[in-house]
Amino acid sequence: MTKPGGYTVSVRAPVSNPQGADVLCSRFASGGGRKGAAGINLLPSSELTAFIEAFRAAYAP
Repeated sequence: MTKPGGYTVSVRAPVSNPQGADVLCSRFASGGGRKGAAGINLLPSSELTAFIEAFRAAYAP
């Protein structure tokens, strides 16, 4: 979801590996959550590329 200045992000870890969502989201200032489901309240637009790269590193096959 787009917010002024950034995005709201929700992350759900895959069923086959339901962990790591908390670690991924906690790397960003307003992020946190549980191992299988986490989020970022406001991901600044300037950090979108960094988030995508971190997401791919965490969950790429």
